[in-house]
Amino acid sequence: MKKRLPFCWLLALAAPAMAQDDATLTALDLADNAEFTAERDKTLNMMFEAASSTDQQARKEQRASLDMRWDTPLGQHWRLLLSDRLDSRFSHRLSETRYINTLREAALSYALTPQTLLDVGRINTRYGVAMGYNPTDFLGRGTVRSVTSADPETLRNNRLGNAMVRLQHFWDNAAVTALWAPKIRSGTMQRSGSLDWQASNPRERVLLSASYRFAENFNPQFLLFQEQQRSPQFGLNLSRVLSRSTLIYGEWAGGRQPFSWQETLPESQWDVAWRNRAAVGIAWTGENHLTLRLEGHDNGSAQPVPGHLEQHRSVLVQAYWKDIVDQYDLNLIAQRDVQQHQNMGFAELRRHFGAVDLALQWQKVYLATTPERRWQLSLDYWF
Repeated sequence: MKKRLPFCWLLALAAPAMAQDDATLTALDLADNAEFTAERDKTLNMMFEAASSTDQQARKEQRASLDMRWDTPLGQHWRLLLSDRLDSRFSHRLSETRYINTLREAALSYALTPQTLLDVGRINTRYGVAMGYNPTDFLGRGTVRSVTSADPETLRNNRLGNAMVRLQHFWDNAAVTALWAPKIRSGTMQRSGSLDWQASNPRERVLLSASYRFAENFNPQFLLFQEQQRSPQFGLNLSRVLSRSTLIYGEWAGGRQPFSWQETLPESQWDVAWRNRAAVGIAWTGENHLTLRLEGHDNGSAQPVPGHLEQHRSVLVQAYWKDIVDQYDLNLIAQRDVQQHQNMGFAELRRHFGAVDLALQWQKVYLATTPERRWQLSLDYWF
């Protein structure tokens, strides 16, 4: 079997508590709807998706998407990673087709030593294991270029990576990472094929993280995030396996900052103070492949004001049942904004036919202060 150390290291860094314990992996196998789950051993993975959706006002939209991921070794020490998605949408006439290309990742990795890895390029990092809100996911904000589903995992997988230089080092019980993401250019890039650096690299940023395994199933991660012309932000990720099937986890981030909706205003109008953000959750996975999750979120930097949708306090519940009957998966997600009294939801029934999936989705989201309900039928083909 080929060694895939760089890819495994990336997974270990993203959720270090998962790296060493099979029970943790079992408990964290929650609603894995990533396109290439069943084929991740292949060097090149491609998926074509055709979808049709309609909302409560009978407005229809069709979409065709091509999803590609290429992860291949280049010699003994090098590895190349490319990940891209092209979405085309049209409502009535093909002449009105709109294209959006998302270059998620394009990076080279070099193994300086068996324990040290250097990555250069666009990389989609993820910190924290919570589903509905990740306060320590500092680099992921505002990087979703094309929304194809209300499922938080789908949004996280399909977002833009950040251009960066990243250095990682690993010991038996510890890992450290330092990354630098430069400011590349300013100005919004709305063209269909844009690399959209304004979204992924709007300011110069540095992120340091370190984790240490104090016990077999206790491996906290500490983070320090510094953004250009901003105060430093601190983060902590914790998770612990309570049993073969139960996992508890928490994320915290804090630092001096304005309310997030104020960032479009001149700095003289900012209300800067120490603000805490947190997410806590518990997940249970049964032997029948049923996973139940409960999460609570508190975003201290989101002050509810008219016309702004940022959630301050919310609760998320998920029930994901893989093989509820033969070849059928069911995924139900409900989220409640307890301050603005808004309910959001997502439901999906998916049928597997070998290399083909057929999925029916219902979702309720908020656009401004107006709820939108939408049905979507999609067909996915992996090749």
